[in-house]
Amino acid sequence: MFKMQSRLILSPVSCLRWNQKHSSTKPAKSSFAESMKPMEEFKRNRISKISVVGAGQVGTAISAMLLLRNLTKHLVILDVNYELAKAEALDFQQASAFLGDARIDPCGDGSHSKDSDVVIMTAGARPSGKDRSRLGAMHKTVEIFKEAVPKLVDLSPKATFIVIANPADVMTFAFQRIGNLPKHRCFTTGCHLDSARFRNLIAARLKLPASQIQGFVIGEHGTSCVPVWSCVSAGGILLKDMVQDLACGDDPENWSEINEQVIKGGLAVAKTKGYTNWAIALTCADVVEAMCGGRGKIVTLGTDMQGLHGIEDSVVLSLPCLVTSGGISHVFELPLTDVEEKKLHASAEILLEAQCSIKF
Repeated sequence: MFKMQSRLILSPVSCLRWNQKHSSTKPAKSSFAESMKPMEEFKRNRISKISVVGAGQVGTAISAMLLLRNLTKHLVILDVNYELAKAEALDFQQASAFLGDARIDPCGDGSHSKDSDVVIMTAGARPSGKDRSRLGAMHKTVEIFKEAVPKLVDLSPKATFIVIANPADVMTFAFQRIGNLPKHRCFTTGCHLDSARFRNLIAARLKLPASQIQGFVIGEHGTSCVPVWSCVSAGGILLKDMVQDLACGDDPENWSEINEQVIKGGLAVAKTKGYTNWAIALTCADVVEAMCGGRGKIVTLGTDMQGLHGIEDSVVLSLPCLVTSGGISHVFELPLTDVEEKKLHASAEILLEAQCSIKF
């Protein structure tokens, strides 16, 4: 014989009361929310049209990644050398059947970029002469921006602008000022690439996939960047809890050598190729993909971080940001050590000095 089990049967009225009671119950606000600093002007947008300004090695690589990942159905390749833009667009368009039937338009004067949802700025001067640093080409790139930015903003006033041109942090500051743009809609990929290099180097030591390492590099996208060792984790385990004097003090395992490798990662590639393009292209595509997704992604992006981590001046540098379709919605303040905090402020001072040298 089967044993009958008793069940509690609720009347329709009881069910309604139970649902009303439990659906109205809001979870307590987490103290974690205190680390999330919202961008007050942020609004979500829908992304369909993307313009890439510059058809050089970086701009073309970014275009390729956007198309291969099916992140846009309408791509505009813009370059003052219209014939080059036309050739690159035609090369992609001929294989449109393999790219989700995307529409790719060339442009020489900016007109086809009108009403873009995202504009990616790669155009700028390349370092030359004795000073081949990112800052060395700064003033020439500012002059390019003075001519190009007002028109781009006028044609796409609601767009989100991603600045790739080097020096990325300072050029983002210049772009924001020239275009009179809010900081949540004008930013650089900044240290997102440095963070990827950081994670890759740690993963190689631990013999793990890079995707299983969590860690951030903050500050300048350049020589004064700050790897945040105190927050590095592998499989949910904080590395500092497992390694003695991690990248500081005696550092018996010499983890600090990774800091230098992060800084010189791009130079190692450029020394042979003369430029870098694929890593930054994948970095940019990752940010755009986060913008196209539903709830976004936390990545280290560069924008004006005044007021965060005790930074008193208006200076563009990278911190972990939540990026979604409308740009940056929140910035996260990491629980930095005193040493990391000092390094971040030193990085901010270097960038502030470079910003102050710009003549608008």
